[in-house]
Amino acid sequence: MLINGIEAVHLEPTARCNAKCPMCSRTNNESILSNQGEITIGQFKNFFSPDFIKGLKQFKFCGNYGDPIIAKDLLPMHEYLYEHNPNIKLIMSTNGGIRSEKLWTEMAKYYSDESTGSYVQWHIDGLEDTNHIYRIGVKWNKLMKNAQAFLDAGGRGAWFFIPFFHNEHQVEEAEELANKMGFQEFAIKISARFNSFKKPFTYEGGKLYPPTADRFNIEDKQVKGDLICVSEARKEIYVDAWGKLWPCCWTASASKKTIWNIDNNLHERKLRDILDDPQYDNWINGLYERNTSICHQRCTGSKMHIIEIDNIQKPQKDMWLNYE
Repeated sequence: MLINGIEAVHLEPTARCNAKCPMCSRTNNESILSNQGEITIGQFKNFFSPDFIKGLKQFKFCGNYGDPIIAKDLLPMHEYLYEHNPNIKLIMSTNGGIRSEKLWTEMAKYYSDESTGSYVQWHIDGLEDTNHIYRIGVKWNKLMKNAQAFLDAGGRGAWFFIPFFHNEHQVEEAEELANKMGFQEFAIKISARFNSFKKPFTYEGGKLYPPTADRFNIEDKQVKGDLICVSEARKEIYVDAWGKLWPCCWTASASKKTIWNIDNNLHERKLRDILDDPQYDNWINGLYERNTSICHQRCTGSKMHIIEIDNIQKPQKDMWLNYE
């Protein structure tokens, strides 16, 4: 983990979400649902000083459990970032099915500058008759109105589509709709999650089957290579909805399954103090050395989603190494 020269931040502003996606680690997770953290604007400013913001190239709003747009102070966070670094690249990930068209119209101004490369990832897995099968709780009409309001206000967006058996026949039609609405990009996200579960994936209320088309076969695309830490390469840090500092979202999610004795709470310590603490660096090096750690599962490419854009498929890790 690079201690100095941080250029990017990945923040989970909230652990709350309006959806109940069956494969999401948040769904039916009582330890998360009973303690849904969220960052306030005051805490945000305390975590990230103006001088720190001025040195960043990219700021991403996403996370492991929540949908960023739900965060009460999300708009003030954008205002603060823009005030101190108007050239920063902003990325946000959302299912799009919550908040008002008015808010999405306001949000668009922070994602309208093509020169910065800022954009919002809209995760829409199908059309009106299928999106709700995985994005449980997301109302199609609400989603479409929010997306159109954002795009009409000049916001730059990318439609991300996860193919399943129930929606793989709609990929081309969804891409046509994305182009018609004004999305800048249509991306297919071939999920590696089926490799971690029994097939079909059974949940209360139904079953999910993986896509069947050869185009979406991920088995032969999972190639294990050398360990190249994405966070180190991007000079990026991750902060979760409880204000804890991690190298990345993967180490943060693994922390929910393993007790790691590290003092990484930004509510109690300054960012620089945590990063300069040998305990933190030693912990990360220990992850690198264990070939069963989350680092070796993710940053070797052995468990990785595949992204297809314009008929070109790449491991998601390759895109992240290039700040996408």
